[in-house]
Amino acid sequence: MEVEMEDAIWRRLPEKLIERVVAMLPVVSFMRLRAVCKHWYGLMFSDSFLEVCREVRQGRPCFLLFKMGVWTQGFLYDPSSQERSWLRMSLPFIPPGFTVAASSGGLLCCVPDQPGCKTIFLCNPLTQSFSLLPSTLKERFVPSVGLLVDGHTQSYKLVVAGDDLISPFAVKNLSTEVLDSACPEWKMSGALPRLCSLESGKMTYSDGFFYCMNYSPFSVLAYDIRRGVWSKIEAPMRRFLRAPSLVECRGRLVLVAAVRKSKLNVPKSIRMWGLHHSRNGWVELERMPQTLYDQFITLSDEDSFSCIAHGNLILITMTKSPEMLMYDFYDKIWSWVPHCPFVDRGEGLQGFPFDPRLEASPTAMEKRSALAPSISNF
Repeated sequence: MEVEMEDAIWRRLPEKLIERVVAMLPVVSFMRLRAVCKHWYGLMFSDSFLEVCREVRQGRPCFLLFKMGVWTQGFLYDPSSQERSWLRMSLPFIPPGFTVAASSGGLLCCVPDQPGCKTIFLCNPLTQSFSLLPSTLKERFVPSVGLLVDGHTQSYKLVVAGDDLISPFAVKNLSTEVLDSACPEWKMSGALPRLCSLESGKMTYSDGFFYCMNYSPFSVLAYDIRRGVWSKIEAPMRRFLRAPSLVECRGRLVLVAAVRKSKLNVPKSIRMWGLHHSRNGWVELERMPQTLYDQFITLSDEDSFSCIAHGNLILITMTKSPEMLMYDFYDKIWSWVPHCPFVDRGEGLQGFPFDPRLEASPTAMEKRSALAPSISNF
């Protein structure tokens, strides 16, 4: 039975208590709540409220997805929401010619598409606060980018590696640059291993290392952020992998890939391996059930999918279809994600794990868009 609280009681509640209650709401509920009155609408810009958010808000495993190549509109998926789990977010403040390359701690990292020294753009898509960082020291084409944000201190580290533009007609994966928010200047760091190929452009952070896929043949490159040194890890079944992705799940680095042995009597499948440093190798964690794989392959192909992960959830997105699969490591369950109502059939999505944090700030000297956050729900 529902019980309504009298207005007189609500009016007597201390403002600090109300802010604490509101700060503990899921971000989807908070965004709807802001339409109630001007005061609640302005909470997003209140220093005292954001400080409460920093203290009490718990991380929720959400995903921020985009149509292929379209970065001024995103779609936030909240797997824990019982209803209306999709939100459409307008991001008009992302400059033309910039691509979202990484996410961490509620911030997005955007990199210009044009070759040259990269002027990187950090932003919070919820509050539309943003800042431009100094240009990288080296000219690059499409480098691999990693972002690590400390949710408690709001400090961050940014790594840019590879695709050095050595001439107008050639690039090589040679150097690494690191920027620390404590001293926001780029510094050259460890050289990449010889003959590496970083075609994916993405990095995944886990337990002190940034990881990225190395192609031809497949292996995993690991960057020790404390020592500034790269190392190479052999990939499992490297000759038979298709569309490999690296994700961080429950504190562990996980490799997700299709496996195809064309000349052997082995069923095609999508498999997951976890990296065990103590064993110096990989352990197979999961395989997609064959009946589910058969459904999956009718919507996509073995080379047209990618993975993102957050908490205990791994999300598989497809290049040619808006349908998505999710695997829950806690419950060991595969499931189809509810269709995004803002995407047409035949359109694929790409995305990032995302922590909806109102208090996340690109820098202490942040700028804020003149546009109010534009978010609609379904």
